[in-house]
Amino acid sequence: MLNHGGLSIRIHPNTTNPKCDHLIDPIWIGRALVVNGEILGEEDEAEEALEVNTEPTLGA
Repeated sequence: MLNHGGLSIRIHPNTTNPKCDHLIDPIWIGRALVVNGEILGEEDEAEEALEVNTEPTLGA
């Protein structure tokens, strides 16, 4: 968090409600920016929640 180099970084959950995830529940590292929420779907328009990746790997 201390080494974001002046970048604004948004970290958000990935639930079935993308509008809430991006506009209400994010954590910002650095300066918070304005997000255009009009292009985000509501809960009933969202795809099913993605499976949690408990074993991440680095790409080759």
